[in-house]
Amino acid sequence: MERLGLAALDDLLDRGDLGDWAPLARAVRADPHGAVADRVLRLVDAHPMYGTSRVWRTWIERLRDSAPASRPAPPVALAELRRRAGLTQAEVAARMGVGQSDVSRLERRADAKLSTLRAYAAAVGTTLRLVATAGDGAVEITRFPP
Repeated sequence: MERLGLAALDDLLDRGDLGDWAPLARAVRADPHGAVADRVLRLVDAHPMYGTSRVWRTWIERLRDSAPASRPAPPVALAELRRRAGLTQAEVAARMGVGQSDVSRLERRADAKLSTLRAYAAAVGTTLRLVATAGDGAVEITRFPP
């Protein structure tokens, strides 16, 4: 499911039936805070599909409420995130309003501004979350001073 591009996932949500949705539902249930669940939520918000949008949103929110994010997802490189979304560097660059060479450099950097990472995440159809961990606990940081 993580390899499906946004268009394919959108088509699956729009035209699929219960049998078609089973692998998607398993992927979301396995990690309700993960990339697949995030992509489904973005798509159902962007393209309301009859009654199914509300069903998907409500189900994912309930899964998230019952299984709070307690562990960070395995690390992934920016380029891999882009490939999973089925996008080229040029497509990401156009969405970010920068040049393709800027995206190439960003994907190779060891560090970057948070605002740049947020823009990149949005361009590849994901949401950037910042989680601080200490000992056994994890806390999501949601506000930053201006």
